[in-house]
Amino acid sequence: MQKSKAWWMLLANIALVCLIQAAPIQASGVLVSTHPVALLLKSAWPQLEVQTLMKPNQSPHDFALRPSHRKIINDSKHLVWLGAEMEPYLQKVIGGHPSALDLSVLFEEAHDKHLHEDEHHHGDHDPHIWLNPAAIPQILTKVQTQLSLEAPTEFLKAFSIWQVKANQQLHNQAAGFVSFHDAFHYWVDYFNLNQVAVMAINPEQPIGTRHLFEVKVLLEKGNVACLFVEPQFKASIVKKLQQGSDVPIVNIDPIGSQFNVNDGKFLQFYDELIQQFSTCLKSK
Repeated sequence: MQKSKAWWMLLANIALVCLIQAAPIQASGVLVSTHPVALLLKSAWPQLEVQTLMKPNQSPHDFALRPSHRKIINDSKHLVWLGAEMEPYLQKVIGGHPSALDLSVLFEEAHDKHLHEDEHHHGDHDPHIWLNPAAIPQILTKVQTQLSLEAPTEFLKAFSIWQVKANQQLHNQAAGFVSFHDAFHYWVDYFNLNQVAVMAINPEQPIGTRHLFEVKVLLEKGNVACLFVEPQFKASIVKKLQQGSDVPIVNIDPIGSQFNVNDGKFLQFYDELIQQFSTCLKSK
């Protein structure tokens, strides 16, 4: 009787092990280099512990790696970053991480077909991959595979509904606009919008006098619906541009800094971008 009981317990344990191996492994947590990508992952997998390396309102352009950041990176089980071109300060410390997912292959693939049109992004590619609605499923698939997660079915359903509504609101708007920072290449491409000029490729570098004059003339002609300015950058130069022009300034936040990662509201962040673009383009 005792042997029979032991035998059945052994079979039960074997069955349990097989079941665990067959089911997706739930990652205990993931460290994400940038706030908007962390917001996306938490929205797709609410049960996932998501930590971000940068502060919500911090731009990757002026990030400085500290010893405390190195410890966080070394202690993390999984890591998602945007690659060496966008985040060169992370290259050495992340290089030896056993479970680091580099998303740069996605923005390389997404941007290759546009290189002949516009070759002035960060390096050769546009790294603002979270602003490409067409790439959202690809990002999630790569993270799902890397972390052995279940498919984010509910989020993808909600995202599909969002795509339909967003295209109805924003697609093919003809009015032109100017962006202070070159962050919206994918967004503009996806919705077929008319971005007529960009003030700065890298907001941390001085804007050339000639380019500044060209944009000022463009604004003075009155053919621009608005100038987008981001809260992460000190845009004192914007006041000079406004002189002699009635083009409105519209504040826009491409990294969703006001959205808490743990609240998982990536689609609300996208809704806010839609609202900001609609506010600009309907003013013309």
